[in-house]
Amino acid sequence: MADFSLPAPFEPQKSEFIHDRATRPKGPAVTWKDLAARFWGYGFGAVFALLFTVAMFELRDSWDNHREWLVSFIPFFAIAGLAFGYLAQQGKWEALAPAGAFLALTAIFTVSVFLGDIDQVSRRTRDTVAILGGISLGVTIVAAMVTLFAVEWRNPPKAPPPLM
Repeated sequence: MADFSLPAPFEPQKSEFIHDRATRPKGPAVTWKDLAARFWGYGFGAVFALLFTVAMFELRDSWDNHREWLVSFIPFFAIAGLAFGYLAQQGKWEALAPAGAFLALTAIFTVSVFLGDIDQVSRRTRDTVAILGGISLGVTIVAAMVTLFAVEWRNPPKAPPPLM
């Protein structure tokens, strides 16, 4: 029987083999392919967060007043990017469709603003397209976060069954 008066539990009738940490088996080897399969959604999400930030800076650059307070939205871009990555990894493509559609609109508006800067399009046209791109980017971010919340609310993840 264990002696509970000791600072650490110790059972003298058990062999030293049980208490020796060197005799415990090693864990299974984890390869980089296993890690990539497990965590690709986070990388995907980080890329999307970066793309959201690039789009915001490109759309902001076309305005005369640079609106420096827009950088305060970058944490929301990170959340939305990780939401995109997580939902993609979970295979929730149907749930991502509305946010993806607005993301495509944002990409079109962002590229249009970029090309408008190169081609010297009228200032009013560039401002209009940049405003539409900003609205589309905002709707994309909100749609991604709301989609993540809705999917997790309806179908929360469950722990896998025990292996033993």
